[in-house]
Amino acid sequence: MIKAILIDDEEIALDVMEILLQEVGGVTVLGKFRLVSEAIAQSEGMQPDLIFLDIEMPETNGLAASASLLAVFPDANIVYVTAHHTYAVDAFETKAIGYLLKPVAKHRLLNTLERHAELREKAARRTARTLPGPDGMMSAESREKRLSLKLLESMELYDAEDRLITWRTKKTKEMFSFLWHHGGTPVYRLRILEQLWPQLDSERAQALFHTTMYYMRNTLKTAGFPDIIGVGDERYWVRMDQIASDVARLEELLGKGRRASDAEELLSLYRGDYFETENYSWANSRRYELRATVIRHLEQLEEGAAVASLKERLLRKLIELHPYEEIYYDRLALHLKAMGDAAAADKVLRLKETTFRTDLGLTPNEHIRE
Repeated sequence: MIKAILIDDEEIALDVMEILLQEVGGVTVLGKFRLVSEAIAQSEGMQPDLIFLDIEMPETNGLAASASLLAVFPDANIVYVTAHHTYAVDAFETKAIGYLLKPVAKHRLLNTLERHAELREKAARRTARTLPGPDGMMSAESREKRLSLKLLESMELYDAEDRLITWRTKKTKEMFSFLWHHGGTPVYRLRILEQLWPQLDSERAQALFHTTMYYMRNTLKTAGFPDIIGVGDERYWVRMDQIASDVARLEELLGKGRRASDAEELLSLYRGDYFETENYSWANSRRYELRATVIRHLEQLEEGAAVASLKERLLRKLIELHPYEEIYYDRLALHLKAMGDAAAADKVLRLKETTFRTDLGLTPNEHIRE
């Protein structure tokens, strides 16, 4: 049985559509609303499969309201019901599955319901391919189909075919980043509003939230991951098992010992700080914590490094991450001197002096040169 809600500012139009659906059969009407805001306000507990939506309404245009509705009812399909044919092109750009002109012809309504059933069947087959089999094991295809997320230096998300995913707006990108940042823990909508739109009033922030949530889910759905965002009880989360990230790999390396192979991978992996380019304020605490942990780990690796070239790379990375720590310059200069490269050692000491004088107005200790 298909579950539907009806939204139209004309009460008689709501009654006519309900009667028509009863005649067709196979559809249960969960609710009838004259305003989009009423449908959203009474959304708790409703999980419609279809939303029959008028376009020209006094409160808001149905086309503009579709994003807000799909954010609240993410599993629903939209069918526009209108007296105007001029909106057809715009309607299908909002991913609607149907466009019915009033008075609605029964055969056109049947065609729309059949299309909805076909789309649901295809979605069910896709979901079945990602579920465990009778033995509880995932298929090889399901295990391999993951998003790849890079957060060190700049945020980049790649689909299963390693294609860069582009975001509709900067806030769409930030919303996904914010949910991933919480590691799969559900985040209340109010918390998201406070972090992403702190300067806006509640009504405006809510509108932007629904639009942004729709854009994000639609982008991920297009990339082949329609169910990666979880929704429930006014909370939202990312299903972490569908994402492989450079941060997760970095944390694995930081938890290991001091093997040279791990040191090489860590140097290559840590291209920059956590969300460095985006510079999200809500990521600051983890950014500083992760950076400090990496520096401590690099220090330990450098102390035990037996290969001269690796020791040099580790010290240069430490200088890059902590340019005002004098001991790194001194250790690198001594190391280069011991390797017989006095010119390179002198260059490091000049770099130290320039950095301290220019940036801090200080004169570094001269005992190392002596």
